[in-house]
Amino acid sequence: MPFVDDADIQIHLPVDKLDVGRIPDDLANIKQDVERIIRGYLAGVFEAATLAAWVSPSATPSQIRAIGGRFGAAKIYRNRYSEDSLDDPEFAQNLYNEAMGMLNKVINGQIILDGVIDTGSQFDNTYFNPNDTTDDPKFAMDAVF
Repeated sequence: MPFVDDADIQIHLPVDKLDVGRIPDDLANIKQDVERIIRGYLAGVFEAATLAAWVSPSATPSQIRAIGGRFGAAKIYRNRYSEDSLDDPEFAQNLYNEAMGMLNKVINGQIILDGVIDTGSQFDNTYFNPNDTTDDPKFAMDAVF
């Protein structure tokens, strides 16, 4: 149940150099890694039921697929070109940074996911009682009874 398909990854890679359909790497493992990264970052932002509903690429919001495609492309590109050099390829790092930036924007609420109506699971003062919206405290820690 990956978040991305081959086309989501291929769009970020030059077809004449890297054809996702022809790479001998275990593409399923790369897709699972992408899913784990995204789920891990979004676990505290969206309800578990929302994340669980993303059972296939077609059920996953397009913004998440775009992020996952970049993560997957970065991993594949890095694997392919790190064989020739000890340095990480700048293109792969740029893809990773772009994906992480987009993911952080989703977390911060700057990117709203298509079709996701979610109150989120971020804890705020409404989860606790008493809180800032209730009456003044009846006692304090330094009060003597």
